[in-house]
Amino acid sequence: MSRIPSIAVVLEGGPVQTIIVQDWSGAIPLPRIAIVDYDTEGAGDDGITRFLIGDDPAEAVCRIEAPGVYESLRDSLSPKAVLAAMGATDDDEKPSPALVLAREVRQSISDLDARLDRLEQAPTGDDLQRAVPARQRRLDRPVESPRRSHGLRH
Repeated sequence: MSRIPSIAVVLEGGPVQTIIVQDWSGAIPLPRIAIVDYDTEGAGDDGITRFLIGDDPAEAVCRIEAPGVYESLRDSLSPKAVLAAMGATDDDEKPSPALVLAREVRQSISDLDARLDRLEQAPTGDDLQRAVPARQRRLDRPVESPRRSHGLRH
């Protein structure tokens, strides 16, 4: 399974300083990246690029940026390290659907086993209190045996 590339766009105070790609497949060329800044104030007419967004005209200061490849740069920022620090998961390590299903089944079996363990425990006094309605409990009074006289003396 090929790794999913990660990209970092590095800014310092606003302007893009560099773009770094990581885990880029050598089988495809690096992307061409357009840096678009809509703040045209102070830009000369020759520094403004005009283009369409849908049918609407737009203008911006634009430039093309070629990304650096992390694996070939020395002491460079790792896009994956930054993504991991932000809590993003590494999508190339997503388990297959079969593995996800197997894990869910395993968890279900574990949950059912724990439930069976709870249900198979010997009853406690608390269980008895819940099982017998209050009106049937005569725990406050000792049980008296009825005296019968069948001609016998006591």
